Amino acid sequence: MAAGGLSRSERKAAERVRRLREEQQRERLRQVSRILRKAAAERSAEEGRLLAESADLVTELQGRSRRREGLKRRQEEVCDDPEELRGKVRELASAVRNAKYLVVYTGAGISTAASIPDYRGPNGVWTLLQKGRSVSAADLSEAEPTLTHMSITRLHEQKLVQHVVSQNCDGLHLRSGLPRTAISELHGNMEYVRVFDVTERTALHRHQTGRTCHKCGTQLRDTIVHFGERGTLGQPLNWEAATEAASRADTILCLGSSLKVLKKYPRLWCMTKPPSRRPKLYIVNLQWTPKDDWAALKLHGKCDDVMRLLMAELGLEIPAYSRWQDPIFSLATPLRAGEEGSHSRKSLCRSREEAPPGDRGAPLSSAPILGGWFGRGCTKRTKRKKVT
Repeated sequence: MAAGGLSRSERKAAERVRRLREEQQRERLRQVSRILRKAAAERSAEEGRLLAESADLVTELQGRSRRREGLKRRQEEVCDDPEELRGKVRELASAVRNAKYLVVYTGAGISTAASIPDYRGPNGVWTLLQKGRSVSAADLSEAEPTLTHMSITRLHEQKLVQHVVSQNCDGLHLRSGLPRTAISELHGNMEYVRVFDVTERTALHRHQTGRTCHKCGTQLRDTIVHFGERGTLGQPLNWEAATEAASRADTILCLGSSLKVLKKYPRLWCMTKPPSRRPKLYIVNLQWTPKDDWAALKLHGKCDDVMRLLMAELGLEIPAYSRWQDPIFSLATPLRAGEEGSHSRKSLCRSREEAPPGDRGAPLSSAPILGGWFGRGCTKRTKRKKVT
């Protein structure tokens, strides 16, 4: 006899009864689910009786269905009617003019026009991975600052925007001419500034690039904050400036971000302040965000479309991007002798004539490639096959 007073055969019998009961419950759940998928007029009297006897299961299944539909609606991209969008932009322009301290939060959505995919859109990285589809990242040497990037730079020049807090690692804010002191890149950027993607050898918890500092010889590392990591570097994360800007802000404009990550940073939302003293929130995004209910205004539109209307409403010209004026070429640290072969990513060049000999024959627009900070983030979620 066991300590519980039941013999081995009695315990086995009790286990069989438990499993049989669970299987019966699952079968009943399947039956009720099949019946609920039918129109009410198509259900037989016996099926109606089964539903009446299974009220708890009906309630549970209907609740599941509502949650699924809610999640599906949140993932859908919604566009405001053109006239409605223009009206909202006029309201946003008034808020920008009247703001005493405006901070802009940016996400992957502002770089999609540069052929850099986002994460949670219909063709986003995580969306495709959940569907079991392969993921590739655009060649960053071909990416250029978008209309939204250039508009933000002009707004900063006009002292209408005081600080930019970005989740992006593509360096396009810097390349648009925005001063480094005006940016907090919360998820990192580059080791030094380079004219190529420095992260092809780095990954989660492995950040050394294989190159060394030209002054002290220390191993260089990228500054990317991968999913599952906690950023601790002072620069380029610049958390101190981001926190100070959020505390001083009376208006926050969120562009192209799902806010599912940013919402986890209480310091950015002044949550210690009473609601009446928190910054007014304006959101531009095609999909639902967890901050929508807090927003003074939500604009459903593409970032470039909204910013084009906004700049016109403010009477400001959007500067054109020029590779010849791209700050990255003056900020970038050149490779030292012997380091030329330390990367295989295509280098960013001002023109075809300036391209390194190995790159001159390459087409200006190449096929998508895997790797780098973006590709590593993608493959992190893919299942690896065991080698036998």
